[in-house]
Amino acid sequence: MCADKKTLQVLFAIVLVAAAGFFPACKKSPTAPQISDASRPVIWLDSSQLSFTATVSGGNPASQDIIVKNSGPGTLDYTFEADSDWISVSPSSGSSTGQANKHTVSVNKAGKEAREEEYTAALLVKCDQAYNNPQQVTVHLRIDERIPPKIWVGTQHFTFSAKEGGSNPSPQSLRIKNDGPGTLSYRLNADVPWLTVNPVSGSTQGEEKVHQVGVDVTGLPSGTHNGSITVMDDQAGNSPLSVAITLRITTKTPPQISTSTRSLAFTAIQGGADPPAKSFTVRNSGGGVLDYTVDWDASWLVVSPDRGQSGGEEKNHIVSLNTGSLGNGSYQGTIVVSDSDASNTPQQIDVSLAISDPPSDNAISVSCSPSSAKTGTIVSFPVRIVGNSKAITVFGFDLTFDPGIFAYHSIAKGSLTSGWTAVDGNEISAGTVKIGGFAGTSNPIPLWSTGTIAIVKLKVISTASSDQSSVVWIKNYIDDIQGMTPSSASTTFTYLK
Repeated sequence: MCADKKTLQVLFAIVLVAAAGFFPACKKSPTAPQISDASRPVIWLDSSQLSFTATVSGGNPASQDIIVKNSGPGTLDYTFEADSDWISVSPSSGSSTGQANKHTVSVNKAGKEAREEEYTAALLVKCDQAYNNPQQVTVHLRIDERIPPKIWVGTQHFTFSAKEGGSNPSPQSLRIKNDGPGTLSYRLNADVPWLTVNPVSGSTQGEEKVHQVGVDVTGLPSGTHNGSITVMDDQAGNSPLSVAITLRITTKTPPQISTSTRSLAFTAIQGGADPPAKSFTVRNSGGGVLDYTVDWDASWLVVSPDRGQSGGEEKNHIVSLNTGSLGNGSYQGTIVVSDSDASNTPQQIDVSLAISDPPSDNAISVSCSPSSAKTGTIVSFPVRIVGNSKAITVFGFDLTFDPGIFAYHSIAKGSLTSGWTAVDGNEISAGTVKIGGFAGTSNPIPLWSTGTIAIVKLKVISTASSDQSSVVWIKNYIDDIQGMTPSSASTTFTYLK
């Protein structure tokens, strides 16, 4: 009897500790927990507040994400319930045994007027079995009067260099866009006669517009000359905005920056491997020596080396990305190559990065090429994966076929295993080939990949009647491809007489 009482005391103490440690923001009212509470799921939210801002004349604000997971035992089967019809959640329910689930919360401002007070509503996460059911997310929506457009320029300082009595340096590009809502209708004005900008006006709702900035060195003496271009829109919140121009005229031909590209584009999958690195080159297309530096404005972007010298030869720079902490979406960055003595400093390279959600296929399939052929033909059977949910360093499977139609010929590595130590096949019985692959010291196939892991080649040996169909199967997935979903796990070949 004493032992049973002691056990109950220990269990009750565990429940008290668990109740105190399950994220204080998620506790229910401070009542004494029951022993049975220790086996109940617990609702965990990454936020208890969401705030949206919109304008009367603008569209709905961007959606926001909220994370829900079970921080207790068992399975949390939950639903969302809002007390106002201007809130929607997708998906509207979920299930967690500990993993974090992302839900998108959207608001519809239709019919709402601008006012000082925020619109508020309660979004409940409900699970009858949860210890802390329900949990509330308070949603705030502020409707403001029209927010003015905002002038954005790619750079606020250009430097030109030229030789006294020589030709004009190459024009440089001034990028302008609206960094606020509505439409930015702007004009540009140069304050010195040797400075030009073309075109002298523009309009943007967020897209970049490019203007050519040029200088005319005719009749100007050697030395440093300064000017500016003013960007103006009476409706913009930060108008006017000034871009400084420095013109250096020397007795020698100045260096000039030439880059191999003006833009670099990368794609990646959220949670997957970083995209392959890319490169660009810099060279001096002017006089003297170009002594330049390379800078960038995005934390996920790295350029190596970050400086260089050129008397005319090309210098290579590697651009690599670190996407591990980034969510899905589009990202923009800028690489700036500059030398204060160059005739066209700075020069910019735009970097774009698109990160997509990981594919959910986790599938493996086989096809044949050609799909019909005569005796003696070598037919390829590529085995393909899409969206693997774990990295693959080793795999195995069986390929079965009709030995009256085919004979095993050979195997080749796939697009995802081209650098692997080994991908090989072994005929273990008539009509069955065991295929395996091993990464060794090479890189494994990263998460969410798409491509072939092996290409099995069979030789047509049949002399049967024409139009005879034969099915080739893959089965018995083992090692890192075990658990993948068969998708078109068979393919049909037609024999031609």
